[in-house]
Amino acid sequence: VLTGNLPAISGASLTGISSTWTQIGSTTTASSTASVDYDNLASTYQLYVVIGTQIRPATNGAELEVNFGTDGTTYSANKTSAYGYQYNVEADDESEGGGLSNPNSLGNNTGDQPISHNQSNHGTYGNAGFMIAYFSGIGQGSNYGSFDIYSNNWSQTNRSWGARINGHIQASADCIRFVMSSGNIAQGKFTLYGVNQ
Repeated sequence: VLTGNLPAISGASLTGISSTWTQIGSTTTASSTASVDYDNLASTYQLYVVIGTQIRPATNGAELEVNFGTDGTTYSANKTSAYGYQYNVEADDESEGGGLSNPNSLGNNTGDQPISHNQSNHGTYGNAGFMIAYFSGIGQGSNYGSFDIYSNNWSQTNRSWGARINGHIQASADCIRFVMSSGNIAQGKFTLYGVNQ
């Protein structure tokens, strides 16, 4: 049971509950941006977290994806993952759905990892896109870093779509790249944090 005051916020750090969150660099504001990259991440932090808000694709139906690398140029690390999802339709005129998505679950695969679904590029509805991504073992100089990502977006087929993706990187990695499956990232804000316990 937590007691006492909420964790104190001081500058760019969130402290308390035996850990410290430190914002690394400034928030990246995507505007017709090909990719958002975080390269040469050091072993300074045990956990890296990226929070993205109001993410909207330039191409209707595109999906946000992530991949990993070591040189800031090539992002094609082997990954094994499980992609789970749930959705509901705007008019609630069909049953809710959910489960595992085999095409989006990767097994020793170097391709980009989908982390959203069929996103709307509508100027209003598309603003619903957000994600929070946790990365452990990145920048530590060894294989089997892990990722746990949650995303929520409005799809072009009028569905509220939530996805949870977790897995392991079967290669050493210190670089992270976010891209759309097609076209640019029309808009979005991305902030990187480092966490130590």
